[in-house]
Amino acid sequence: MSKFHRSFSFRYRLTLWYIAVFSISLLAYQTFSYFELKANLISQMDAGLLSAMDQTIQNLDVENGNLALQNVEKTPIKPLSETQTALRIRILDADGNVIYSASGFPAIPIHQSALHALGDHSKPIYQTIQLGTEHYRVVTAVLIIAGTQTKNFLQIANSLSNIDKELSSFIVRFLVGLPFILLIAAAGGLFLANTALKPIVEMKNLAEHVREDRLSDRLHYQGPSDEFGSLAATFDSMLDRLEASFAREKRFSADAAHELKTPLTALKGKLEVALSRPRTAKEYEEALTNMKGDVERLISLSADLLLLSRMGNVALSSRAEKIDVGELLDSCVDQIITAFPDKHVTVKRDYEHHVEIEGVRDYLVRLFLNILDNAVKFSNTEVMLSISIKQVQARKAAVIEISDNGHGIPKSEIPFLFQPFYRVESDRSRLHGGAGLGLAIAHEIAEAHGGQIEISSAVGEGTRATVALPLSLKQ
Repeated sequence: MSKFHRSFSFRYRLTLWYIAVFSISLLAYQTFSYFELKANLISQMDAGLLSAMDQTIQNLDVENGNLALQNVEKTPIKPLSETQTALRIRILDADGNVIYSASGFPAIPIHQSALHALGDHSKPIYQTIQLGTEHYRVVTAVLIIAGTQTKNFLQIANSLSNIDKELSSFIVRFLVGLPFILLIAAAGGLFLANTALKPIVEMKNLAEHVREDRLSDRLHYQGPSDEFGSLAATFDSMLDRLEASFAREKRFSADAAHELKTPLTALKGKLEVALSRPRTAKEYEEALTNMKGDVERLISLSADLLLLSRMGNVALSSRAEKIDVGELLDSCVDQIITAFPDKHVTVKRDYEHHVEIEGVRDYLVRLFLNILDNAVKFSNTEVMLSISIKQVQARKAAVIEISDNGHGIPKSEIPFLFQPFYRVESDRSRLHGGAGLGLAIAHEIAEAHGGQIEISSAVGEGTRATVALPLSLKQ
């Protein structure tokens, strides 16, 4: 970063850039105006010179074959505008010799090339000639003496001193007014920079004061809905998500601590009871066997918590493989039937053949096992499962529906099912050993694969879980 950028804040750099662009634009405009003014003044002078030439020609007489001007000394030709001085007139012969001069025509050298270039043209030629420090505008036209073939040249000159003064005055006025214009531009640029950067300053101040206990603060920007307004709204939206994430993590930590505390407290109590008095080997064995179940629940709960915490950052692309959904679901169903030997499970399958997805097999098995576990666990002894697999090309997804004939879930509870540790009928869930993490883990696995999961249910009518996962790109 340059020393300039380190020394000046962005608002001052923005103001300086504004002044620089404004100055360049102003200079370009003034340059254009200068040359436009000069061209207009010269054009006015040329019109005056042409009018004076017409007037001069009207005063021309021919005496003995020679040209002569009548009444010019008594009634000199007046300038047509303030930028013109007294007009000078002279007549040249074909060889460029002066045969008549009036009103003090300046000693302007005759350029034979210009006279030859004029030739027999009816249109006059205009020239700007410098004589010392003085500038002159000269118009030259061809004169033909009536009744003869004698060719002469009529020249009328006018000093450009008034035009030079006008142009110099234009430059002086610009240079005198330039500092005041730049001062006003600097003040305006600084005001605009402060106004434009106000949302940024407010975001900076708010970001400096954001803490875990002040996540509810917002910008509440009331300005126009431009780029800065959109940025301010996005900043508030980011704070909303941040606050929700903190609240979710805080609730997750509190729930995790509570879930771990319960089996640990029970395990501690059992240890204290076992050690309260001397016991036989058989009694110690029974106590240790009882405590083994608590340890296994702790291990399972810890593994679930670890998996849930890692799902948001897990990279699946390197481990993804091509998976036949039908084969995967059949394997999961077999595992669930084995896990519930006291229940009679009937499965109705409606598979579309050769539906393939890409994903991590272990995670997808966990996803469907969690859904099937809930379906069987919260059903009566006679369990009816309906599983369908469809390939939806419009969504480029494999859609899997798993329905059961279980107790069902109240509609008011459905929006909270994917929250960690959330239980419907918590006493019964605890009786079955659930910690409320199964659907939360299933939801995270589905999202990590670029899919989604939905639950629909009604009390007494069973539950349907719909999982949509992207199709394999190789199909």
